[in-house]
Amino acid sequence: MDAERESRMKRRLSKTFTLAALAIGLALQAACSSSSGLPEVLASAPLTMDKAGATTSVDFTVTEAHIAKYRRLMVALNFPKTNDRKLEDAIRNKKVSMEVEVVQIHDGQSIPIATQDYDANRDGSRHIGNAIANLNLYGADADSSLVLIAGFYPPKPGSYRATVKTIEDQPLFEGVDSIIKVEQYYNTGE
Repeated sequence: MDAERESRMKRRLSKTFTLAALAIGLALQAACSSSSGLPEVLASAPLTMDKAGATTSVDFTVTEAHIAKYRRLMVALNFPKTNDRKLEDAIRNKKVSMEVEVVQIHDGQSIPIATQDYDANRDGSRHIGNAIANLNLYGADADSSLVLIAGFYPPKPGSYRATVKTIEDQPLFEGVDSIIKVEQYYNTGE
């Protein structure tokens, strides 16, 4: 009887240690994780998207840590979800395009950086200088629609500028508060 009792105690003790180790591991993982689940926004600015010719530029700094952690960044567009989803559908159907340019600022000179909209990313092409980007609705959160304008690989740390310009009237954007952002490229399963 004592041997059976001792065996049960050992199994309980083993299970207790296993659960404790698992709990400690999960706690350490959570404590060491610097991710809040939200991407770091390097720069942002409002842009009125309903009229052709609207332009905004955002200056931002890329660090060694950004390059090591993210590799690829993107110029994105966020706006509040629309009730009728017509705006999101127009983007999904590739009916919204805009000009995009990313440059590195070095010693007062602008050095163009290659960009890729969603279609170029799929076919492997890149555009240098002012490029026409077809917007790609890649997701949504509780309140916002999330749109890729173009992705890019910063070649080294330093100062950068992203400029976007509407190329045609987009009446669906009338009264819609749009924000241009530079942030890590959305998760593509890399």
